[in-house]
Amino acid sequence: MTSLESAVEAIREELVALRRDLHRHPEPGFEEYYTSEKVADYLKECGYEVTAGIGGTGVIGVLYGAQAGPTFALRACLDALDIPEETGVDYASEIPGRMHACGHDGNMTVVLGAAKILARYQHVLNGNIKAIFQPSEENTGGAAKIVEAGGLKNPDVDVIITPHIWHDVPQGKLGLRPGPVMASSDLFTLKVDGIAGHGAWPHMAVDPLPAAAEVILALQRIVSREIDPMIPACVSIGKMEYGTAANVVSKSVTMHGTVRTFDRDARDFMHKRIGEIAEGVARSARASCSMEYVRVMPPLVNDPAFVEFATDVLARAFGNEAIVADYPATMGCEEFSVFLEHVPGLFLLLGSRDPKGPVVEIHNPKFLFPEECLPIGVRALCEIALSYSKTAY
Repeated sequence: MTSLESAVEAIREELVALRRDLHRHPEPGFEEYYTSEKVADYLKECGYEVTAGIGGTGVIGVLYGAQAGPTFALRACLDALDIPEETGVDYASEIPGRMHACGHDGNMTVVLGAAKILARYQHVLNGNIKAIFQPSEENTGGAAKIVEAGGLKNPDVDVIITPHIWHDVPQGKLGLRPGPVMASSDLFTLKVDGIAGHGAWPHMAVDPLPAAAEVILALQRIVSREIDPMIPACVSIGKMEYGTAANVVSKSVTMHGTVRTFDRDARDFMHKRIGEIAEGVARSARASCSMEYVRVMPPLVNDPAFVEFATDVLARAFGNEAIVADYPATMGCEEFSVFLEHVPGLFLLLGSRDPKGPVVEIHNPKFLFPEECLPIGVRALCEIALSYSKTAY
């Protein structure tokens, strides 16, 4: 067992206790007061220079190495989900209707554990370690707040990594792949306006509902007939608002949808075409249409050079059999993509899939971060950080 392995093993029980405490106290985005205080106190005890209240409830800790070198950033998220917990564990959420169903409790613990171990190398460290804990990833907005507040500056981050538990990778394995890993996420609202009337005399009204139905069908043709079939993309309508009574033709119908893709040109094209198609279909029905479109986050794209470097490091540390590079990309999204717009980095997957049992995916009320993954994640981050800074260990 190497000295690094021994150091991680020595804090295994501390990691378990820390993660369970975080699990008991889930908090929503921009309201992570208990969580951020816990994180800040832990980093201070490890010798980090800590700044709290970044972007609202964010926390950043900096460890300055003895020698000059690059700044290596570790990132985790503070927030939880509004999902009632159904795990049955004795350390379950103490907040009704809320839990760490995405595994942020474990992801935070992995980063905190790595921060603690890396602090022990401060006297020989080449460069700096920056631990970034962002608020509101689930409801979005926290990553942008951190960037806007200068979270990637002073010292300037050279590379960034985030660990995330993942149900598509077997437990005990590490997932790394170059290029697109998650899609961009855009939200849009379409409002079709007609003329209100009575359901018994539809000819005297302009019913926006049939026009909205035609819009929904027409939008699917963007992907099937206007996007290169080799480029993954999807348009989905998830919510509609219409009507006050069974016999009333209401004036307006509102649709809420999302657009996902890995391709920047396709993203621009779909933004443009959704508005054009909706307006054209509405006009043909003697109605009108307006659109609000919000680009929530870009696609998450792992830096190929850094992935190659990290894969080599982890293969030497854990063996080639521990590396999974062929896991599927997903149309899901993650705010780590916002950081990757500014600095190269890696979304490192910690496998949670139990080969002997059913797959329990993240955001499931029965999902739990496997505690066996805590030391694996901590050691993986330390191996990469110390190798990147060319610090002997």
